[in-house]
Amino acid sequence: MADRKVKASLITWYALPLAAYCALIFFLSSQADVDLPSIVPQSDKVLHLAEYAVLGVLAYRFFQRLLPGKTTTFVLMVAFLFALVYGLSDEFHQSFVSGRDSSCFDILADGAGGYLGARVTMLVLQKERREDP
Repeated sequence: MADRKVKASLITWYALPLAAYCALIFFLSSQADVDLPSIVPQSDKVLHLAEYAVLGVLAYRFFQRLLPGKTTTFVLMVAFLFALVYGLSDEFHQSFVSGRDSSCFDILADGAGGYLGARVTMLVLQKERREDP
C-alpha cells in the first residue's frame, strides 16, 4: 500500500510536471514563424537557456525521486543528459517546422540551461538538507 502511494506521489508531483513542460516546449517549437523581440543580441539563446534551465530543475527533481540510492552527481548528470537529449530532439523537430530552423548553438544553449537548472536545484536541495535539524 505504501509503495503505491510513493509511486502515485512520484507521478503526480514529479513526472507530470516534467512531462507537461516537455509538451509545452514541443508545442512552442511547433509554432511557425515566431517573431521574438530582440532585446539584446542573441536573445534567443538566452531564452533557450532559461527554457531549458526550468527543464533541468524539473528533470533533477524527478530523477532524484526516481533514483533514490544514487549520488547527487549521478542524478545531476542524468538530468543534464535528459535536457540535452530533449534539446537535440527539439531542434530536430524544429527542422521540419515551416519558418523554424535548427541550430547547433541552440543545442548548446539548451544543454547549458539544462545543466544550470539541475545544478542550482542540486545545490539548493543539499543546502536545505544540511540546514534540517
